[in-house]
Amino acid sequence: MDKFAFVIHTTDLNLFSLAIDEPNLTKKRKQLIEQVFTWLPPLNISHITGIRSITGKEIEGYFIYCTLLPEQLLNLNQQFVLKKIVEGGKIAQDLGAKIIGLGAYAANVGRKGILVEKNLKIPVTTGTTYTVVVTVEATLKAMNEVGMELKKARVAIIGASGGIGSTIAQILADKITDITLVARNQNRLNNLANLISRVNNKVKLQITDNIKKAVSSANVVFVSTTSPSTLIDSEDINPGTIICDISQPRNVSPEVADKRSDVLVIDGGIVKVPGDVNFNFYFGLPPKLAYACIAETMILTLEGLFESYSIGGNISLEKTEKIAKLAKKHGFQLSTIRSFGKNVRTEQFDKLREIIRLREKL
Repeated sequence: MDKFAFVIHTTDLNLFSLAIDEPNLTKKRKQLIEQVFTWLPPLNISHITGIRSITGKEIEGYFIYCTLLPEQLLNLNQQFVLKKIVEGGKIAQDLGAKIIGLGAYAANVGRKGILVEKNLKIPVTTGTTYTVVVTVEATLKAMNEVGMELKKARVAIIGASGGIGSTIAQILADKITDITLVARNQNRLNNLANLISRVNNKVKLQITDNIKKAVSSANVVFVSTTSPSTLIDSEDINPGTIICDISQPRNVSPEVADKRSDVLVIDGGIVKVPGDVNFNFYFGLPPKLAYACIAETMILTLEGLFESYSIGGNISLEKTEKIAKLAKKHGFQLSTIRSFGKNVRTEQFDKLREIIRLREKL
């Protein structure tokens, strides 16, 4: 049976304390926790079983745990961080994994996986290609649920200079006519805008580094950044707006859901895994659901396509189309639409639908 592995890390200490059944962890000084995390080596934290494609093929895998917080992955010496991730990859090799995926902030280590791959004997993927596919699919489904027409959507993509954001922009340019690209690197945004315009000159494109301005003029917002901070303030969001937060940790505070019942924040990139999967580790989702980055590693393993599919920010429209077909072939499905870890209720869709209906009458 083919095997895969996936590197995960702590994105939320509360969640981690639940996973390891250590409720007192969050009461300890964060500085002490960070120091201990730097000492601990990566470890095989769970055996993943029960994945069965609708073609009949079965696979198994492992979660390799890297005990570093997001800010440590971003701010510690990058050679130290790379060494940690590579050590985790070597554990995966010893377990017989034929491919390893990198999740959340680990996906940005070593030039987005390139240097990790160079230090291992198995291919590496970050799962960003399938994340794009599922994110767009979930957002379009949410727009349909609330009666928002594509031609009336004003989209803002925060983090548009990154691989995920730029590919989402290219996919949506064929469907939506008003897109604002948001990032700090204006040269990259200009290059992206020129690329999209050469293919589709009907789409209205704007570029900015002003998140507040972009959000306040949009009714659909995608957020995909490497920032561990909250980036969107609740008072900047228009009533009836759908926000898809792909970032891990989140860039949209749960307070938005509490303060603004007239907007919908959806979780990006969550799918149902075929078979009777048991992760044997709690990472914040209900049973049988996985983030798309994890699912991409599974899909490649089921297909026997052992290659570094998504590293170095190397995402393309061709790759998104291919991974979407493979996901369908093996039975991966979009999960029900979720918001801050919970299924979106019918009344939430109904409220946004009424806001949009009244707005369009004006």
